[in-house]
Amino acid sequence: MTTRIDILLATYNGARFLPEQLQSLLGQTHSDWRLIVRDDGSSDRSRELVGEWARDHGVECEMLDDGLGNIGACASFGKLLEATDAPYFACCDQDDVWLPEKLGIMLKAVRTLETPNGAQTPLLAYSDLVLVDGELNRIAGSFRQHCSIASIPSSLPLRRLLVHNVVTGCATLGNNTLARLAAPIPEGTRMHDWWLALVAAEFGRLIDVPVQTALYRQHGRNTLGAARLGTAGALSRFAAEPLAVLKTRAAIIEGEKRQARAFHDRFLTRLSDTSREIARGYGYLDERGFLARKAFVIRNGLKRHNLLSQLTFLATV
Repeated sequence: MTTRIDILLATYNGARFLPEQLQSLLGQTHSDWRLIVRDDGSSDRSRELVGEWARDHGVECEMLDDGLGNIGACASFGKLLEATDAPYFACCDQDDVWLPEKLGIMLKAVRTLETPNGAQTPLLAYSDLVLVDGELNRIAGSFRQHCSIASIPSSLPLRRLLVHNVVTGCATLGNNTLARLAAPIPEGTRMHDWWLALVAAEFGRLIDVPVQTALYRQHGRNTLGAARLGTAGALSRFAAEPLAVLKTRAAIIEGEKRQARAFHDRFLTRLSDTSREIARGYGYLDERGFLARKAFVIRNGLKRHNLLSQLTFLATV
């Protein structure tokens, strides 16, 4: 079986950081890849910069021209996912820097599980990252530790994933079976990486690769950044602005419920009975009364990453 990887790069006004990311792609020890790019309506030279770089370095590069303009990061990656036909795909943000072994490490993790499970099993590997600032100065050696990202339980991972994403898109590699099952990404999805994690965990395998494979740049304009999620940080924010925290939490929960509805409705006939009940129950939670909503969350073990977040979650649903 070929080890060809489609690198899916979504760009949007990223000309400042793109050269370093593109250079890191050239430095990959696994060289059997092509680049598929979708620009989300940049006003800078992002698109031209990628095209010139590909020509200068002889890189096989496909530019998507769907005429949709600015549709946001999630939908943009969704279009890239629909475009890939390689055995494997890797999502690529414009502002990070990949470590040389990234593709090789992630591909090995997926192929190791393909051997006993078969290529028809949807698989998604996800790794840790090194957290850096805009100038690539190290902030933290482990993104997961910095953000207190909890592990996913092996039994019914949907309980955790419906309310807490553990996957960072730029640190993933999936197989074509997953791409075909996950695409198209429906409206209501919060982020492409979260959707991929849900699909892989429910219908295949989510593979934890506990090493750092990229420099995850924080520069103030990230679509989603590396917020510290530990108990101490959460307590500090809640003490300073309790109403603002609860309002933000309510908006996040609404987004999670929309995503749960999209997941339930897309895979209604494929979900196990338990997964169907949980996905529908959370997605359509507003159909229940005040106490019934709390009871549903507790009974089905929907858990956040720390105690304070869990308490504000229960207070808000």
